[in-house]
Amino acid sequence: MSLDMKEIELVVGDPTSEAWLEVHHAANRGVWGAAAERTSIAEIVDVAARRHEVRRSFLVTEEGSDVPVAAAQTIRRTRDNVGTGGLWLSVHPDHQRRAAGAHLLARCEGVLRADGCVRIHEHSGAPVENGDAATGFALANGYRQTLLDHRQDLALPVDEAALTALDPRPDPAAYIIETSVDGLPEEWLEDRALLARRMSTDAPTGDIDLDEEDWDAERVRQQWNTPSPIWGIESVARHVPTGRLVAFTDLVVRPGQPDLAVQSDTLVLREHRGRALGLAVKLANLRGLQRERPEVTTVRTWNADSNAHMVAINERLGFVVTGWTREWAKDL
Repeated sequence: MSLDMKEIELVVGDPTSEAWLEVHHAANRGVWGAAAERTSIAEIVDVAARRHEVRRSFLVTEEGSDVPVAAAQTIRRTRDNVGTGGLWLSVHPDHQRRAAGAHLLARCEGVLRADGCVRIHEHSGAPVENGDAATGFALANGYRQTLLDHRQDLALPVDEAALTALDPRPDPAAYIIETSVDGLPEEWLEDRALLARRMSTDAPTGDIDLDEEDWDAERVRQQWNTPSPIWGIESVARHVPTGRLVAFTDLVVRPGQPDLAVQSDTLVLREHRGRALGLAVKLANLRGLQRERPEVTTVRTWNADSNAHMVAINERLGFVVTGWTREWAKDL
């Protein structure tokens, strides 16, 4: 099979962009079936600037036709960990095992290398613990596994009586729980920047060293308080004696899949752990999600298998394991 490869610009409403995205969706359906996640061009374009990333998109077609075979996007960070690139690569199920993936991978690795990246750090997921074709593809192309994550899902709605029974109800003289919908209060931003910096180093990263991320109030404002097609809700724990935020958790709902809420980050500062604040903020956020977005039927989260404490909290809430994600790294 002869192939044509071209770099494209993703544009909302553009047929070529939608064909590029459908390759990713088709590959995802081939792995997950009805449980496959979906996205949209609008949110892909939106998130790049919000995350301080430069993304380049590539489409492979059969020579002489417009039939899409494979699609990829390289991700170069511009604010921190600038030497570590990302990669999203999919081959349409009808064209797998015909060298299109290896051909596109070589092109993307070359692009990232030329853009100044010295390694790639990415992931692949499957509903089976021992991996799937993507696992073999990564290993065959020189990638090493750095971490294994559990994918856990929670079916909604959860009865309020069950949430109340789980609620640790922190001492209000020590901690209060606050929730914000689709944007963060200005008074949170400095503390949230500190929490984000700590999240970048406290969360398990496995066999890869990443630098602390460079967060300040303006970066938090850009991520959470500028217009976006992505909806979010966040709950925090405030330490009453100092007035500082010491824990947070957030959920986002993307327009490409409005029935799914994705848990992005949860953190309790080390000096405030052991007081069930992680559970408290998760419960507050879940209550807010059910109140604000009743159309959401599933909450999804990922945690390293080594993060037994957070996995246990999710299990108490009713989450069940629905898949496994492998994180990969390769030096360029």
